[in-house]
Formats: sequence, structure tokens, C-alpha cells
Amino acid sequence: MIKVYATKQGEKYRLLVQGHATKGQEEGSLVCAAVSALTGALVSFATSHPACRYVRASLSRGNAFLSCRSGLNEAYDMTVLALRQLALEHPMHVCFPCGGTLVNDTEALPVL
Repeated sequence: MIKVYATKQGEKYRLLVQGHATKGQEEGSLVCAAVSALTGALVSFATSHPACRYVRASLSRGNAFLSCRSGLNEAYDMTVLALRQLALEHPMHVCFPCGGTLVNDTEALPVL
């Protein structure tokens, strides 16, 4: 199971993704690849974008972490929406709150 934690408070962004989809299933492998591509792209963007400040990030097998201030805006929102959509379509592989609205300035999205 892939667990996603995402928070956005003003210009502070955090994303933590941990785990793997079910091994031995083609669908699980595809979901893992999608989550890895999304989180990896966001981390790469944040670490290379000059507007992102105080960036802390790490990527390893089954783990992605990003924390920064400023500069992510739509890139962060798009990534969170895509991860939420994956959770809606593949609930056996991704644990992420479903329903509600886009992450706003004060909304924290913990794992269910």
C-alpha cells in the first residue's frame, strides 16, 4: 500500500509518500510507476526551481519527501490532484483521503 500525506499552508508545502503497491500484480506495478513519476517530477522541479526556498527533499525506493516554501503553486496542486485521482481509481494500492476539495491554505490531508 502506498500512503500519501500532503499539506499546504500558505506558501509552505509538504509531501510524504511511503510504501509500495501490491507486488506481483501488473496493476500495482503501474500504479507504483505513476506515483514515482509524479513525486519524482515534483521533487526535481522543487530542487531546481529558483523560486522554491528552504527545500528539503529525499527520494528512495518506496519513499519520497518534500518540504519547501514558495514556488510550487500549480505544480504542487496538480501533483496532489493526480495522486488523489490514483487513490480514487486504485484504492487497493494508494491510501489518500478521497472527496472534498483541492488542498487549500489550511487543509491538512492525513492518511485515512
